[in-house]
Amino acid sequence: MRVFEGDSAEVAEWLENGTADAGILIDPPPGPGVQLALDGYRALLPRDHPLAGEAVVDVRDLVDDPYLVSPGGCEARVRELHRLAGLRITPAHRVRDLATLISMVQAGMGVTVLSEVSRPLVPSDLVLLPVVPRAARRLVLSGPRGRGWHPAVRGLAEAAVGV
Repeated sequence: MRVFEGDSAEVAEWLENGTADAGILIDPPPGPGVQLALDGYRALLPRDHPLAGEAVVDVRDLVDDPYLVSPGGCEARVRELHRLAGLRITPAHRVRDLATLISMVQAGMGVTVLSEVSRPLVPSDLVLLPVVPRAARRLVLSGPRGRGWHPAVRGLAEAAVGV
């Protein structure tokens, strides 16, 4: 098994051209696949941030903080989260690499919103807290649309849904 990392558009292309036999897609259009998880969004804050002790953070309470975003697939979802709260965000910085984004929050350069799946990458001097308005993305195990799935991928999909 080999693991490749790409955005959902790249992974979907790899599935179609045979580069990959399976992929995890984020919010794919209807079609074959098995939903693995709903991945909620969380505020990433330094542990000494005034809101770090809260159970839930309202994105409206972050308007005074410099805001960091990743321009990959997450930026559109984070903008939508802010739109639902009646806000427009103006990022202080756009950062492509997730590790750099986390390091910038550690350095006190701003705050951000990440998906829950990022939790294992969050160092102990930062906190990852649920946000409101609530939003989530679907993580879907998929195979190629136009041809049969590899037997191992079918087995994995069946195990994921408990068949």
